[in-house]
Amino acid sequence: MLEYKDYILAVAREKNFSRAAQKLYVSQPWLSSKIRQVEQELGLPLFDRSTSPVSLTEAGQVYVREAQRVVEIERDLERQLKELKEPHVAQLRIGSSMFFATYVLPTLLAGFQDLHPNVILNISEGSTHRLTERMLNGELDFILEAEEPDSSRVASFPWASEEIVLAVPASWDINERLEPYRYSFQEFLERDRSGQRRPAVPLQAFQKEPFLLLNAKNDIYNRSLRLCRNAGFSPKVSICLSQMMTAYYLVCEGRGVTFLRSTIPAYVSPTQSVVFYQLDDPLAVRSIFLSYPKRQASPLQSSLIEYMQKQHT
Repeated sequence: MLEYKDYILAVAREKNFSRAAQKLYVSQPWLSSKIRQVEQELGLPLFDRSTSPVSLTEAGQVYVREAQRVVEIERDLERQLKELKEPHVAQLRIGSSMFFATYVLPTLLAGFQDLHPNVILNISEGSTHRLTERMLNGELDFILEAEEPDSSRVASFPWASEEIVLAVPASWDINERLEPYRYSFQEFLERDRSGQRRPAVPLQAFQKEPFLLLNAKNDIYNRSLRLCRNAGFSPKVSICLSQMMTAYYLVCEGRGVTFLRSTIPAYVSPTQSVVFYQLDDPLAVRSIFLSYPKRQASPLQSSLIEYMQKQHT
């Protein structure tokens, strides 16, 4: 009954027999016949083939849910046996955004590696959606990102919070009118010192300016639209991008304004090409979540969870 579970899970994931066959490197007729074989053995259909895309029947939903649990148990068993057999090659696989993967995680996890010098940290970049898929497929152990994965198979806790600010080309005339709200690069880095805080900028002042936004798959895309909507306008979107760092450097080139993680200036070279404004909206603060599969964690995975909880800010 479970002999062909990987094939059934592939069709459930792709919602299409042909695409699933391509991913599995088998022919579509062969895949269909094997799934029919399982359905005959069960005496119940697993897929409703009359719908487009193909959907799971009630029996199919039960099968897929339990088969996923079996796959996770098999992976855990394989991983734990491998750690016992080869303790010197133990590794943790962590997914995050390009910014966190490049600038934050190596420094953040340096202390963890001091505690576990034989552990290899494998850090991957990607969108929250894609990283969640990889984690559920057993390819990643953790995700550190601003979005909490929407899956009952994932546990999460808020590790930190971050502020969203507005980055604007320093050469633009609008900055002269908004001088009481404006931070230079260095002023922004020192904004938490006594007497250095400036009032939040009225965001509607930028309603006629071109915005650089991240693509729709990113949390900050919807957050940006809502921030502007709360300020009474819809942004004039000039360019949509996949990476926040690209948006930041385009701001430095004078191409538009963008919503930016407030931590970015601490990791890039000082410049006079950009100024920053803080925002007075609850949406301008968001949590960073550490997420991991809901299953029995290995001692090493438990150590990382404990380490990150102690690093909570």
